Amino acid sequence: MAAEAVHRLRRAVRTLDQGMSVRQLTDKRGRSRGKGSHEMWAVFDASGNELARGSVTRHPGEMSWKVTRNFEADFEKLLGEGWMDR
Repeated sequence: MAAEAVHRLRRAVRTLDQGMSVRQLTDKRGRSRGKGSHEMWAVFDASGNELARGSVTRHPGEMSWKVTRNFEADFEKLLGEGWMDR
């Protein structure tokens, strides 16, 4: 489900067509940032400024509804309410 959530995020950003991009956040060594089994994803504008960020679980299988809802809420201000359902 994490891959699906990131896919939906990329699709939602692409439909805005404002030069924004979606990238996984990493540290200086290129390692994934996040706590425990979570990885961080962010949306950046054309100048490279971070506009919003959220986290998804890294382990295989389904994400809990709470993690999915939190991921959606993290990007709602930028993409609008219900962006994952479009």
